[in-house]
Amino acid sequence: METADEATRRVASFPYFSSGSRKLDLLLGGGYRAGTLTEVFGRSNAGKSQLAMQAALEAGRLGHMTLFLDTEGAFRPERLEQIAFARGWEVKGLLERVVYVRSDSAGEQMEAIRRMQERPATAQCRMVAIDTLTRNFSVELPGTSNMASRQEALGVHLSEMARDAYINGRAYILTNRVTFGPTHDVGIGGRTLEQMVNASVMLQREGTKVRATKDGGESVQLEVSAAGVE
Repeated sequence: METADEATRRVASFPYFSSGSRKLDLLLGGGYRAGTLTEVFGRSNAGKSQLAMQAALEAGRLGHMTLFLDTEGAFRPERLEQIAFARGWEVKGLLERVVYVRSDSAGEQMEAIRRMQERPATAQCRMVAIDTLTRNFSVELPGTSNMASRQEALGVHLSEMARDAYINGRAYILTNRVTFGPTHDVGIGGRTLEQMVNASVMLQREGTKVRATKDGGESVQLEVSAAGVE
């Protein structure tokens, strides 16, 4: 419980963490903001995991720990090293600031967030990257017949993350899959997810470039290289 004045001061104190891309930071109004959830969604090979990994490196460069929660098996520590080397960063110490957790069920995924503050290894994390947010929920509760249960469980998970982000001043980057709609790709999770995130960025691969569009409006073109997504 806190007063409106205390809440205002708390929100004003939340810093921004760089995405590792100057253009994307500008699109997001400064980067991934502490105290909030940011969704990054797109098709396979659009650069979602790259952005999650380079965000962890950027936080590490500032001396901050990141919890990297992997549900896809897409985490590659050697890719973290490659990005750091390509950008001319000192690798020593950076990888030590990334706490990796593999989660193969929605229950494990939710528990990792619920217990983050009480676990010494994750209590000091200022950033959380979940790659991919909806995978476990879609696998365990597939199809339209399970939609209500799936959305309910996802809603609980999002609410717990939003609460943790606000209370502990953490920035969340949530990568997400898409469904192929009749006119455009749509991030899985629908309104349940849209209502809980501070910003939603759609990635569309265009050869060696990626188009990033924020909240269905303004967009920028990013470059993909050994240094990640810039």
